[in-house]
Amino acid sequence: MEFINEYFKVIQFLLWAIFAIVVFVLTATFPKKKDHAELKDRVKTIEDTYNTSVAHTQLETKVTTIQAQIKSIPSNETIHGLEKEMGEMKGSVDGMKDLLKNINNHVNMLVENEIKGSK
Repeated sequence: MEFINEYFKVIQFLLWAIFAIVVFVLTATFPKKKDHAELKDRVKTIEDTYNTSVAHTQLETKVTTIQAQIKSIPSNETIHGLEKEMGEMKGSVDGMKDLLKNINNHVNMLVENEIKGSK
């Protein structure tokens, strides 16, 4: 007991210092009540803004539209078949080119004969 009486002021100072350090650490670690309320209000505002059923409905509509458009896109097999048919048509048109030149020559000769014969 004599020890406590002798060093009472030192022990009291150490206890107050430890208490002050604990309070400082707690105030530095945890937010103030006012700051917490403001942050809570901001979070609520953000949730109200972006978490509405209207936004979900609009998003659902967009997703449904995109899915419908994706279903209407032709498959790879269909595209390959069209490319094949277009190649065949190009070959047919190229084959007719010589025939059309020949017909054009005959028509030109007939026109020349008509022009010369009518003089």
